[in-house]
Amino acid sequence: MTTGSWDPSTQTSSIDVSIDPALLNRFIALVQADAIGDLSSSMSEEDKRQNSLMQADTPSWQTALADHSDEHLIALIRFFTVVEMQLPNWVGGAKSPVISINKVLRSRGQKLDRDMLLWIKANSDNRFIPNGSPL
Repeated sequence: MTTGSWDPSTQTSSIDVSIDPALLNRFIALVQADAIGDLSSSMSEEDKRQNSLMQADTPSWQTALADHSDEHLIALIRFFTVVEMQLPNWVGGAKSPVISINKVLRSRGQKLDRDMLLWIKANSDNRFIPNGSPL
C-alpha cells in the first residue's frame, strides 16, 4: 500500500462557471417585481437548475457585473440572499455571490447601508455574507 501526498496547488478553489447575463436580468426582474417571497414557484425550472452560480469565483462575478448599475447589484444581493434560504441546492456559504457582489459595490465606492445589512441578517443564516470570511 502506498500513501499519496496532498498538493494544494492541484486543488481548484472555485468552479469555472459561465454567468449568463440574461439569467441575471431574470433574477433582477424577480426582485423588482417583488416576487422573491416564494422562489420555488416564481422561478422557471431551467433557472432553478443554475445553482452552480453559487460557487462562481469573484473574478467571474466582476466580469459579469461590470455593466450593471448599483441598483441592479443591490437587487442581486437580495435575490442571492433569499435563494440560498429557499432552494435547497443553492448553497453559497463562504463563496456566496453576495460576497462577490458586495466587493464589486465597494470597488465602486459604495457601501451597503445599515438597513440593507439588517435585511441580509434577517433573511439569511449564512454567517459569511455580505463580507466573506474574516480570515
